[in-house]
Amino acid sequence: MKLIYRGVKYEYDPTQRGCDDRFSQSHEPITLTYRGNRYQLDPNRPVRSAVEQQPRELIYRGNRYWMGYPDGKPTLSNVRRSQPAKDLLSTHRANLQRNLQRRIESARQKGDEALLALLEAERRHLI
Repeated sequence: MKLIYRGVKYEYDPTQRGCDDRFSQSHEPITLTYRGNRYQLDPNRPVRSAVEQQPRELIYRGNRYWMGYPDGKPTLSNVRRSQPAKDLLSTHRANLQRNLQRRIESARQKGDEALLALLEAERRHLI
């Protein structure tokens, strides 16, 4: 069966199963072009596997995950703590108080005395 893709003609036989040996027998570097950029692919160079990469912690849209660890997740001994727990607690408290202050100001603007009383009780409980 003759196929043409972007002006390049190919012969394809669907009855033959197996890999395409055009590139596996080549020992010359192959030049690839993608979106105008040229890349050299050396078939003699071993492919870098994911196991060789350094273990790292990644965060995507607030979700934390780890790459390169054998079990998929690091143990506590090999995780570098970015912030001590004491600092995290003080940051959390400051965030709660800032959020509560914003809610109190909103209740004052609306004139909602019942909500204001509840928020003042919440403030006393936080302190």
